[in-house]
Amino acid sequence: MMKYILLLSLILFSGCSLKTAPNQWQYKSANAFSSYTKNFLSDNHILAENDLSRAIEHAKKSADFTQLATIYLGECALNISVGVEDNCTKYTNIQKLLHNKELDAYHSFITMSIRNEDIKLLPQHYQAFALSFNKSNFKKARTKMLQIQKETSLLLCASLLRNHLDKKTRKKIIEKASFYGYKKAVLFWLDESLKNTSDLGEVKNIEKKISILKTQ
Repeated sequence: MMKYILLLSLILFSGCSLKTAPNQWQYKSANAFSSYTKNFLSDNHILAENDLSRAIEHAKKSADFTQLATIYLGECALNISVGVEDNCTKYTNIQKLLHNKELDAYHSFITMSIRNEDIKLLPQHYQAFALSFNKSNFKKARTKMLQIQKETSLLLCASLLRNHLDKKTRKKIIEKASFYGYKKAVLFWLDESLKNTSDLGEVKNIEKKISILKTQ
């Protein structure tokens, strides 16, 4: 979900022989977190818990806490993206050990407290959205959000903006989450749609969908 997990060092080759990368823990941690993201959003609770534990276990093999902090922020962002309250406590507990401005900016962004001067430290695909949001230009923020290609990033921004979305936009988000099979996100946005409609027919329709999705 986040660029820090993806931007890991490449395996090095020496001559014609393949050597085991000394930072395999980073690869294993990143792969486990990627799996966690999919299972979390797909509502595969047990698998997601196992993936997150593995991601953290591998990240804790180093005294450089950048990877661990990235995982903690990623976990927090995923929670926020589906309406789960999260103050990112795991990240703030180790924040002072890193002094990482980019991670601090991302933390401020997902907790809706980022300053305009720090927006440039965010991954580029968030910057236009964050600037519009900070200026309370919610219509433009909505447009910028829908232009985000990465589905998990779009879901995060949508959650941050959820009090300023219209019916049409919520429908698009549900369609996006449904396409990827992200059941937890689908249920969250169906619930948001339910909160924002007074049409009795639509209420019954949404409630039926939620009931079916929650039935084992």
